[in-house]
Amino acid sequence: MSRPESNLHRLDGADPVHQAVTLARAFGETHGLSRDSAARVAILVEELVINLFDHGGLVAGDIVEIGLVREGAAVRLLLIDPGAPFDPREAATDAAIPDRGGGAGLALLHAWAEILDYRAEGDANRLDLRIPDAPSNEDQA
Repeated sequence: MSRPESNLHRLDGADPVHQAVTLARAFGETHGLSRDSAARVAILVEELVINLFDHGGLVAGDIVEIGLVREGAAVRLLLIDPGAPFDPREAATDAAIPDRGGGAGLALLHAWAEILDYRAEGDANRLDLRIPDAPSNEDQA
């Protein structure tokens, strides 16, 4: 079984959020994710990368690495970044700021993913997630 570390992609272009979402969508198509699961992966990747730049102190030119691998009925996601240390396991999910959507990304992260590990090592943060397959809308009909 492949590990996310063996499949890292560098986001270092002019628009790392677009790069990240494009990568996540391509992963979903290539690995046969259901439409709902692929959407969840893409949304989580987008939220995580946006928050690195909005709240983690990253600026244009900072390099973010993302690893995605299929792991049975789930997706493993590894995010490595040089931003301010932030362990999402310790963040309050009820501290949302409704006027600007604050806290929505954290709420989605906690609802859709299992945080396997977070650690700050040297100048990098490593967030390791497991995203289970989403129940299909067709299954609920």
